[in-house]
Amino acid sequence: MILGKVSSTLWDCYYYITVEVIYQVIANEVAVLKSQLTNHRVELQDCTIFYQQSRLESSSIPILFLHGWGISTEPYQEVLKLLAQHHTIIAPDLPSFRRSTYSGLLPDYLSYSKCLLSFLEALDLQQFHLVGHSFGGGIAITLSTLVPQKVRSIILIDSTGIPTPSIPEMIPRRAIEMTAQLFLPRRRLKLVDIPLVFSYNLLFNTVNVIQGLLISLYENINHLLPKIPAPCLLLWSEKDLTTPLSNAQEMAAIIPDSKLITVEEGFHEWGLWYPEKFTSLILDFICQLEQ
Repeated sequence: MILGKVSSTLWDCYYYITVEVIYQVIANEVAVLKSQLTNHRVELQDCTIFYQQSRLESSSIPILFLHGWGISTEPYQEVLKLLAQHHTIIAPDLPSFRRSTYSGLLPDYLSYSKCLLSFLEALDLQQFHLVGHSFGGGIAITLSTLVPQKVRSIILIDSTGIPTPSIPEMIPRRAIEMTAQLFLPRRRLKLVDIPLVFSYNLLFNTVNVIQGLLISLYENINHLLPKIPAPCLLLWSEKDLTTPLSNAQEMAAIIPDSKLITVEEGFHEWGLWYPEKFTSLILDFICQLEQ
């Protein structure tokens, strides 16, 4: 009798452990499938937009992710895959950067935003959460005021949009940041992946790369901040020397429905070095809005 009870208990334990293992395997496979990104292109009148997209999820509002100056979506792959486990991700290379082309000069944030507006119309994207890092943040601010009815929320990460010091003043700041970042995680990303993408852009898209830098440093879109229609999260590194924390505080004081969260990690590109924390803060904000 006792032996039978022991055998039954062992069998129950084996059964529940087996079910749990199978469940975890299936959950992991689903997460992998969701996080897979596929490559696409859209032909527009003046440009071709390359973009990456995860599986379409009808139950969630997509995230439109805009990368920073001088690079492309390539260095953000880990970030995008983590976000894609929870939301549909649409992440274009900005016009004239890397795999997206543009036939002329893009002189300001508005020009980039109009290109992306045509891109959104081609995709028939009706509503989205808008995430912009650095230069992508300045574009996100402008874009959000062009299609306020489509933007469910806007998340600005160490964004441009408020003029920063001149190029001679910025060079030593960036030198300090780049040197300090050598001691942070993901060294290959810093030493190989980002330099390769930046070198390509500088070589083949020289004019708009330089113009993009000038836009980032000098174009003031402060007047657009009160017009941001959606709830806004500002994510900022306390150590950012490129777009200092004072910029974030100024933005937070002007944007109507805004919240500022600061992190201790990693300077201007902190999200690339700490993707888990970066994406969790974004997803927490979006989740609160969608509840």
